[in-house]
Amino acid sequence: MIFVTVGTHQQPFTRLLESLDQLPGDQLVVQHGYGPPPEGVARAVPFVSFREMVDLFEEAERVVTHAGVGSVLLARRTGHVPVVVPRLQRYREHVDDHQLQLIRALTEIGHVIPVFDTAELAQAVASAPARGEPTNLREGRLHEALRTILVPAGDRSEAGR
Repeated sequence: MIFVTVGTHQQPFTRLLESLDQLPGDQLVVQHGYGPPPEGVARAVPFVSFREMVDLFEEAERVVTHAGVGSVLLARRTGHVPVVVPRLQRYREHVDDHQLQLIRALTEIGHVIPVFDTAELAQAVASAPARGEPTNLREGRLHEALRTILVPAGDRSEAGR
């Protein structure tokens, strides 16, 4: 199974969804968000719970995702080198190009397979290694900074663990 997620951002990611016709539809499970559900796929859902998202990442042989930090980290944590398509401002897929900046940094250290041109999606998916062993990402200052911003003080002791 190939799991595709566009995240929960309100702007549709139609460019990625339309490029899925390059991939074997019977193998695709697609979380399409606010965009139109792609035709000819095994399963298409607008949104899933976090638990279902984790399950889909764990079941997938390959993962295709937008360049959202949470999706990329979850892919890495579940043993994937994800194929990542950044949402771009020029296509009105996001308010700025921070996803492009993230994908460039992660590509340099070999943590993602970037797709800057969706015509190359099938080739990128074919080059993705099989899912490896799940990893325990070492927590550091970035995790704590995010936890401080995102999690109420009383809930921090269990957040992210």
